[in-house]
Amino acid sequence: MNIILLSGGSGKRLWPLSNDIRSKQFIKIFKTPDGYESMVQRVYR
Repeated sequence: MNIILLSGGSGKRLWPLSNDIRSKQFIKIFKTPDGYESMVQRVYR
């Protein structure tokens, strides 16, 4: 199981994706918009 934690802030390592306008917590990682339900399903697997 791999868990990814994206903390707030602009960050430098995810730079073109995260910047001063769009912080990491607002980046879409997965293309499906189902939110918390899919997050729980991924953690459960």
